Amino acid sequence: MTNQISNVTPIESKQPAPSAKFTIQATLDGFPIVLEGEGRAGDLRVIIDRLKSIGAEPPNIRQNSDKSSEPTKKAAPLCPAHGTPMKASRKPGTFYCPRRTDEGDC
Repeated sequence: MTNQISNVTPIESKQPAPSAKFTIQATLDGFPIVLEGEGRAGDLRVIIDRLKSIGAEPPNIRQNSDKSSEPTKKAAPLCPAHGTPMKASRKPGTFYCPRRTDEGDC
């Protein structure tokens, strides 16, 4: 009888894992920067942590903090009794006055 067990290791198990390709967009001191790289996921985390430590910010934070750059968000209507902005209710597209009393009076 012949032993069918092989001592040969498949080559796939010895090949290095494919590296990830990534692009990072950020702003640093108001300047937009783009970093392109290739590496492991851990390398990406190290790069992002380093960018944060030197003051870089993701582009989304800077855009969302500027209210004028949000064309899709509508301004809340003003309360006709108080002239103050109303709050959005749970039902989309409807608003309520936060100054209203339980009786419904403004």
